[in-house]
Amino acid sequence: MGESMFPEWILRWIALSLLGFVTFVFILLGAAVLSGLTNELFLNFLDLTWPPQEALTEFEIESRRDLSFSILNYGITALGTAWVASFAYLVVMRNQQKQAEQQLSLERLKLTTDLDMQILDILESEAVVDFAADGSLTRVRLVTVLDRNTEWRPGTDRNWKYRDGDRTVPFVQTSTVVSKDAEVSVTALHHYIAWVRRIARATETGVLMEKDILLFWRWIVIGCYRNRYTFLRDIFYKDDLDDFVRLADQIVRTGRTHGSGQDFVKYLRGIGDPDLIALLSDEAKAIVAPETVTPA
Repeated sequence: MGESMFPEWILRWIALSLLGFVTFVFILLGAAVLSGLTNELFLNFLDLTWPPQEALTEFEIESRRDLSFSILNYGITALGTAWVASFAYLVVMRNQQKQAEQQLSLERLKLTTDLDMQILDILESEAVVDFAADGSLTRVRLVTVLDRNTEWRPGTDRNWKYRDGDRTVPFVQTSTVVSKDAEVSVTALHHYIAWVRRIARATETGVLMEKDILLFWRWIVIGCYRNRYTFLRDIFYKDDLDDFVRLADQIVRTGRTHGSGQDFVKYLRGIGDPDLIALLSDEAKAIVAPETVTPA
């Protein structure tokens, strides 16, 4: 279905203007009737539509009156029709707007629920391959290696491994929960980036409001820890992480506006990836910058 030629706000402005103009005309006509100036008003309109001339015949006089009366009659009818049409359009548009807002609220609720379930499925997936001292292979949930107890490597040489058909890559710099030889599933990281893109697209299209992304800051910050952004960048390249950087930037700025997201900023200040912070907007950088203490 094609889009309207004019934006909705222009159509609303036209309808309101027409409604106001017609109402004003009807008020003037009503005032003329109540004050007994109807005949004078009609004569003025008669002179306007057919200026009087000397030596008019009786037929011309009658024709002049009939024509002016017809114009006035059709004009009032047209104005009345325009008033009804404008009023009906505004009522219908208001109802449609209300229904659209309700539908958008339902879509927002459904989407936020889906996003919560999606990220939990990703985090709960056994996407980490660990190795015991005897070399045996064990599967570990991804969420296990996403806290500060596991520091990721600052990058990767993309030396892929294949475990049960799943492409993996070593990622551990230091860890207290898995061995240094542990590998992470590249597929799981793809799913995480796809989840980030889904939030970014929903924000751009207006399905999610900017403040809605504050609901997901805990799952965004896990990719902001030191070395993790650079590790992901080596796998997906910089352009593929633009949405991730944009969301981190929005969380910082929107959190300041709405008085929330302060924990996110604290994480960035303490253990945030410097390469990621360098890509934030100047406004976000100023918020993340360590607070200076003014000497007493």
